[in-house]
Amino acid sequence: MVLAASFTTLPLCAATGLSTNSASDQFRLMDLLGQAHPVSTNAVARELQPPAAAGLGKQIPAEPKGEPAPDEVTRGIGVSKSEPRDWKWFPATPPVLMPYLASMDEYGNTTVQSGAVFPEDPLSRYPQAAKYWLSNIGLRYSFYQSLTLASLTGTAAGASALQYYTATFNGKWAVAEASQGGTAGWITTAMNVQQGLSPASRTQTPQGNLGSITDPLATVYGPNGGWISELAWQQSFRHGQLVVAGGLVNQTGYLDANNYANNSQGQFMNSALVNSMVLPLPINNLGVNIQWQPTDDWYLIFGTGANNQPPGSSPFTALGISNWSYLLEFGLTPKDVFGLGPGNYRLQPFVATVGGQTQTGVGLNLDQQLGKDSPFAWFGRFGVGGTQVTLDGARCQTATGFVMEAPLKYAGLFPGLSNDYFGAAFIWSQPSAVMEPAAHANEYGFETTYLLQMTPVASIQPDFQLIANPADNPNTGCAMIFQLQLNLTW
Repeated sequence: MVLAASFTTLPLCAATGLSTNSASDQFRLMDLLGQAHPVSTNAVARELQPPAAAGLGKQIPAEPKGEPAPDEVTRGIGVSKSEPRDWKWFPATPPVLMPYLASMDEYGNTTVQSGAVFPEDPLSRYPQAAKYWLSNIGLRYSFYQSLTLASLTGTAAGASALQYYTATFNGKWAVAEASQGGTAGWITTAMNVQQGLSPASRTQTPQGNLGSITDPLATVYGPNGGWISELAWQQSFRHGQLVVAGGLVNQTGYLDANNYANNSQGQFMNSALVNSMVLPLPINNLGVNIQWQPTDDWYLIFGTGANNQPPGSSPFTALGISNWSYLLEFGLTPKDVFGLGPGNYRLQPFVATVGGQTQTGVGLNLDQQLGKDSPFAWFGRFGVGGTQVTLDGARCQTATGFVMEAPLKYAGLFPGLSNDYFGAAFIWSQPSAVMEPAAHANEYGFETTYLLQMTPVASIQPDFQLIANPADNPNTGCAMIFQLQLNLTW
């Protein structure tokens, strides 16, 4: 989820080939705060628009996870379902879903972002054209690729310089839909690639070398190579109020979303700022996810599944209820909180069994815009759980911070750069049983990151982190991590 701020002057225009307005003359984009920003087609290069046969009515913006889809988007999708047909196979528009569920279960077909340093590059049209073509047969997806260079100080063991290529593909392939969107079924999938670019990087990670609870580079968490983290069937009912997924389910794709801190390939990189490390969230395990949103203002999500198969392993390895997670998320999604703008408030109780031992815990996940017209926003994750069942290493954790969209524009330095982003966050963690015996009982972290949109599909992201008292590192009281990441969003 990459940021896009003000579209008053949208720098997506190419030097040639500007289109003229049609009956539907609005090209829809999204900003950091999850708000739709329609712009005239005259402001968008023709090669970045949908084919004329499809029309702008089927142009769906990429929606940030954790923020309800805007009314403009959901209304447009609903209008597209008015055709009187009993069933439609591989529909070219997304299923009808309630606003928050749409942000969980839809990726749109628009990858380009505005406000880039180089808005007229010749390459962005190709990944955009591929998304339009594939969405016409029902496949909508997000495809992030990153090249990351990490330099570490205060390591407990291993190399102090690591380099990785990582890729994350999340897709929804709509298979069938009933007349006017009453019910729909689709295949949901997630695939990951992690490739160390040096001998040390193929077997080592920043987290392992530092001996820390939190991982400074959350995209590096599995085996060197590729693996599937989700392959399941999803079915919607009651015109998108209820969605059920079953199979190989990645629960992090549905639970613990946050508009401002949920994607290490474009937002914060530390694992505690991507998902809570207290919640026992199964990633590539057999399970079920049930989403229910009866009104626009609140929702419930229940996820359950095995929790003992690591990334890249078979989901049938040692399968049984002696290693199982049960998580519930109750969320409030008001459009305006005391005049500050939209916010999302999530309560997350859980029960987990690990090695036959059952314990409980609870998490709290919040994000809030700080003024309807403000470029600032705040987020926070807070959690505590039984020390034997908090699988990611944190028995207790606080992760909170602020983000600002388009800081250079608001500083008056570069008005055309509407897609850059600055964030700063603090983390406190206490180790669970998987980190014991720990050298330090309290680990502290700080991250500051800046993202600059270079082209409509490419961004560069310098990142600095400080980890004090790494839990499993008796050799240092403070470690520093410098990272530089190139992101491609296809």
